[in-house]
Order: sequence, then C-alpha cells, then structure tokens
Amino acid sequence: MDILITTHTEFGYVHSDRIIPDKTAIDGVRKGVPNLIKIADKYSAKITFAVMPEVVQYFPKDVDHEIGLHIHAGWEKFQYGNFSCYIGDMYLREHTSHRGTSTVLRDYSYKEQFEMIRTGKDYLEEALDVRPISFVSGRWSINNDTVKALIKSGFKYECSATAHSKPCHHDWSKLPRICMPYQPSVEDYQLKGNLPLLEVPISQMFPRGNVNPENIPIYGISWLKACFLEYYNQDAPLFHMCLHSPCMTDPYFVSKFDELLNFISKHKKIHFIFSSEISDYENFVPKNNIFPYLVRINSKILKLGFNAIKLKVLGSRE
Repeated sequence: MDILITTHTEFGYVHSDRIIPDKTAIDGVRKGVPNLIKIADKYSAKITFAVMPEVVQYFPKDVDHEIGLHIHAGWEKFQYGNFSCYIGDMYLREHTSHRGTSTVLRDYSYKEQFEMIRTGKDYLEEALDVRPISFVSGRWSINNDTVKALIKSGFKYECSATAHSKPCHHDWSKLPRICMPYQPSVEDYQLKGNLPLLEVPISQMFPRGNVNPENIPIYGISWLKACFLEYYNQDAPLFHMCLHSPCMTDPYFVSKFDELLNFISKHKKIHFIFSSEISDYENFVPKNNIFPYLVRINSKILKLGFNAIKLKVLGSRE
C-alpha cells in the first residue's frame, strides 16, 4: 500500500486543540515544517508540502521532500471562538489583479483562478527553485475551471478531494467514501474521464471525516487507525492523509501523529510516496468494512453518537 501525506503549509497556531490561522503566527511554518520533517524522517516517510505563496520566505530551503502549491483565494475575516483572523493569501492579493473577498476558489472565473494559480506557481519556482506539479485548494474548493487552469499551468496532481462531502464551500458529494485517484472528466471534475490531471482524494473515515491528526481530539486516534486497517485489509492501493503545518507546533498533535505513523509503519508492504509518484490505480473495487471501527470504539465516538441521538430526539419534539 502506498501512503501519501499532504501538508497544507500555512501560518497559524493551536488553541484548545484547534488551529487558529493567524497571519502573524509564522511559527506555523517556521517550526511546524521542521517538526513534521523530524517525525517523517524517523519512519522514512515522505511529505508533500502544499505551500501558500505568502509563507515562502519562512519555508526551509533545500528540504528533502516534495513541494506543491496551496491556494487560499480571497480575503475574508473569520471568527474562531474569541479569536478573529483573515483567510486568504497576502502575496496573491498584492501580485494579482483580483480583489474578490470570497475564500471559495470555485466562486472565481476561469481567468481569475488561472491568474492566482499561475502567479503562485511562478513564485514558488523562483523562490524555492522547484517546479510544483501538485496542488491543494484552500477549503477543498475547486470546479471545472480549476481543473482547466491547473492543466494549463502544468499541474499533474490535484489533492483537494474530501470524498462524499458537500458543505457550503465545496462539493465532492459524487465521490464514494473510499475513492482512489482518477482522471476527471471535462464535463464534471467529480466524474472519471481522460483529462491529463490526476485527482487524489483524501482517505475518509467511517462514516465521514478526513484522515487528519487534527481530527483526533474529535474521534480519537483509534478511529484513524481503524480507517487505515479498513483500507489495508482490503489491499487498497493508496492511503492518503492530510494535515496543516501549524498543528505540528503543538506537543499533543506531534505526539499523536508520531503514534499514527509508528502504527502504520509496522505493517508489511507499506510504501511512503510523494504525490508525484502516484499512478492511476486500476482494478480496485472498494468495500465498506465497519469491523475495524467496531473493535476500536472509544469514549469520543460514544460521546459523538450520544450527542447525535440527543439532537435528533430533541429536534423531533420541536
């Protein structure tokens, strides 16, 4: 089984087990990236860093890992509890013509998306001496125009798909929960076609949720391990994890991600890869298997289930 780890490389810090994407928190990159590399090297793991243009000057030089592009469109103020901060990319605001505020990339025209993607790619090439061919969109948001712009800009891999989900800012609802890489269709980025771009969905837990150490406070680490086993036991060709670099500034997340990689690395025929090493895996038919989850139910899952039932009961009484 191939193991892919994509890291959204951004400013930010951790407060109460949650990332606050504060633009002044440069340690989210300056310390988060080296901390993650240290863990990866311990297990001979490979990291694909999706780097925001605005953080480039704080990204370590000459890393032995892959560098792709991460775009956060627009400029919008968000509230995180008692904290407020802006989502967007200052470099792109200063070096592109678009002045939209929406942080949802699909809200922009093809021309605007192409300008953002091309400007970001050119900057990474110039500043880091790399040629990025993998891409991750902020808020997981793309559309057919994004695919078109990525292909024209020379990208080969798109890693934003959170399969089987459709909140207000993205739509991946047509993908099954367990979904392997595929070439999208020109008519619909969620359907298989023959475009020269590989869509690489993030592995999803049961019944939903990205395999991401930032979800451990919600689901418990046993749930992420169960997801790995669900894929591993049916010989799935790829297991794709994601995270944000600021979480690697927090001892809790550092420890838990180390534990997760240690667990994965003990299994046979495990190969850590970069996104550029992924192929279009063929002849794999995924199956849902809840058994690994049943034997790893934890207090966090029980609490989630209880709250869901409580909400349903109270809602039915209104």
